[in-house]
Amino acid sequence: MYTSFHKRKNIKINQSSIVLNLQPVFTARNILHPNAYLVKLGISKGSANKMLKGEIVQLNFNQLTLLCTSLNCSPNDLFALREMGLPEHHELNKVRPLKSEEETFSMQEWLRKKSVDEVQEILKAGKRQEENRQ
Repeated sequence: MYTSFHKRKNIKINQSSIVLNLQPVFTARNILHPNAYLVKLGISKGSANKMLKGEIVQLNFNQLTLLCTSLNCSPNDLFALREMGLPEHHELNKVRPLKSEEETFSMQEWLRKKSVDEVQEILKAGKRQEENRQ
């Protein structure tokens, strides 16, 4: 495991329990070039690389707001929790668990397994849901 010490002496990369996990949101939004996307938002290349590698140890509120508004998501969608052995009733258990890339849900893969009729029904249901919200 890659471990490196930073300015904040007590934080080690890949050992923080709450981590920035952008890949599921990028997958859901069909963003094929996440690094370019982050740079286009105004995030430096170095920070973008660290974000995507899971090596970022701090995120400011401006960056968090930028990510949430551009990706149409909440902060809860951007973070994941490594196994910590917390008691079952602990509030941090509400944070999505960190999953490997193989476990990450891919909407495209899921849709490819559906028939054309099933996809049309899903789209109709989504349209009805949108109309009910308005």
